[in-house]
Amino acid sequence: MQTVWYLVKLGASLLGGALCARLVGRERFRKSAAYIGDGVLYLLLFLMGINTAQIPNITGQIAQMGLDALLATLLAMAGSIVTAVLLSLAVSRQGSHPERPHQKINWERLKTPLVMIGTVVVGFLFGFFTPLFDWFSSDMITPVLYLLLFVVGMQMVQNGVNLLPLLKSPLMLLLPLSTILGTYLGALAIPLVTTYTLREGFALVSGFGWYSLSGVLISSLGDPHLGAVSFLSNLFRESFSFILIPLLATFSHFSYAAVSIAGATSMDVTLPLLKKSLGETIVPLAITHGVLMTLVAPLLIPLWFR
Repeated sequence: MQTVWYLVKLGASLLGGALCARLVGRERFRKSAAYIGDGVLYLLLFLMGINTAQIPNITGQIAQMGLDALLATLLAMAGSIVTAVLLSLAVSRQGSHPERPHQKINWERLKTPLVMIGTVVVGFLFGFFTPLFDWFSSDMITPVLYLLLFVVGMQMVQNGVNLLPLLKSPLMLLLPLSTILGTYLGALAIPLVTTYTLREGFALVSGFGWYSLSGVLISSLGDPHLGAVSFLSNLFRESFSFILIPLLATFSHFSYAAVSIAGATSMDVTLPLLKKSLGETIVPLAITHGVLMTLVAPLLIPLWFR
C-alpha cells in the first residue's frame, strides 16, 4: 500500500506540472522551468552525496562489503546494457527505433557527467567532514523529487511532446523485461567473484536501484549482512546511473540502455537526467519502466529466499 501511495504522489506531481503549464500557457515560464529543473537536479545530487556520507560506520564497512556491492553493481548494469542494446537492435530492424541526431563525444558532452560527479563528491565531503548537515535526513530528498517531476511535467507540455505513439509501443513492457533479464544475466557471475551463492546474488540485485527497499526487506528476511550489501549495491546503481546516462545517450543504440541501467529510479531520481540527455520523448517510457521495476522489486526479492 505504501508503494502504491508513493507511485500515486509521483504521478500527481508529474500531472500537476503538466496541468499547470496548460493553464498558464505553453510559452510562459519556459526558460524559468529549464533553469529550475537544472538547479533542482544538482541540488538532488548534492543531497545524495550528503546522504551517502551519513551511512553509519561507512569507513569501516565500506571495504569488503563495498567491494562486493561494487562488483555486483557492475555485473548487473553490464547485463542490463547488453540486453537493452540487443532490444534496441531488434527494434531498429523493424524501423521503429527513435531517431536522434548523432552526438559526438567531446568536452562539452563529457563536462556534464564530470560536473555531476563533482557535485556528489562535494556533498559527500561536506556531510562526512563537517557538522553543517547533521540536521539533514534522507526524507528531505522526497520533496525535491516531487518538485523535479512537477517541472518535468511542465516541460513536456511546453515542448509539445506527443505521447500517444509511445504509449502504444510494445517497448513499455519489453524494456522492463529486458532490464530484469539483463540484471540477472550479470548476477550469474556474482558467485564467481564473491562468496555469495547464486540465489543470494539474485536477491542482492533485485532492488533494481531501489536501495531503501532492498536493504530493509532482505534484512527483515533474516540476512542483515546481505541486506547491507544490497543497500550499497542498489545505491551504487543509482549513483553510477548519473554518470553513465549522459555517456550512453551519446550513442543511438544505447538510448534504451540508459533507461535500463537506471532501473526503478528511471521514474523519479534519474528521470530529469534521462530527459535532459535523451529528450522529452523518452519520459513516458522511462516512467513506465520505473513504475514496473518498482512494482516487481518487492515481489522478486523474497522469491530468492524461499
